[in-house]
Amino acid sequence: MTPPYRVTLVNLTADATAVVPSADKVELGAISAEEIFELAGNLLKLDVAANPKAEPGIIVQRGEKGWRIGAYSGRLRMYKSTSLFDEYWTVETAQGLAQLSPFSGQTAATAGSRSTKSRAAQPQRFQAVRSIAEVAGLFLLGVLLIVVGFWFGLPHRKLSDLPSDVVLVTVDSERSSVFSAVAGSYVAGKVKPGESIVTITPEGRVSLGTIGKDGKPSAPRIEEQAKAARKGNSSAIITSFGVIAEFPPDAVNFTNGQWRKMLTN
Repeated sequence: MTPPYRVTLVNLTADATAVVPSADKVELGAISAEEIFELAGNLLKLDVAANPKAEPGIIVQRGEKGWRIGAYSGRLRMYKSTSLFDEYWTVETAQGLAQLSPFSGQTAATAGSRSTKSRAAQPQRFQAVRSIAEVAGLFLLGVLLIVVGFWFGLPHRKLSDLPSDVVLVTVDSERSSVFSAVAGSYVAGKVKPGESIVTITPEGRVSLGTIGKDGKPSAPRIEEQAKAARKGNSSAIITSFGVIAEFPPDAVNFTNGQWRKMLTN
């Protein structure tokens, strides 16, 4: 039997059948891989695009290692850590997760254990040798499936995925100019606790988080180095979660809307 995993739901109901943008994380404790696949299937059915700020997901932990399951464009993504900025594999169905970490190694080990027990009950020596060969075959098959999944399942954001009007900037002086033009902290709505905030430094470091109860940005849930670009005549930066473009005088275009700059004293 597959050992249990520690599971936490992010912005989801306890059965992952609905998105709850303002909810805290839901700790489900230790559950089996089959139960995780069922939750992932429910997540895949949700209209995630209707709540772009919610970023719902399933955090799976085994020992000290963690993974995140998300949904995007009708597919499931298995991130190689709990961060949305890490590399990920893509599968079409919830059962496809069984071929990926953290489930693939456990599946192969469980199958090998069953095979060994069934053969150990037979006294003949050649049966024991056959059992060892079968276990080795299962192990090699598991490795092959992981390699194939890794090769075909890394559709990370590429420059070819960018809109046609976005051009990457490669000259150092122009890159500095782009970052300076869009630097600042921006919010999608009113400046209030719980509101999402994106912060861009003059060096191009970008972070995405929320405003805390004290009115200041809390620890970001996403942080990375952006790439400088031009969107038409405007400065823009490229991140793993979208393109942020300058909208003079004090705003940026981001996630199909305008985010206003927070004025500092």
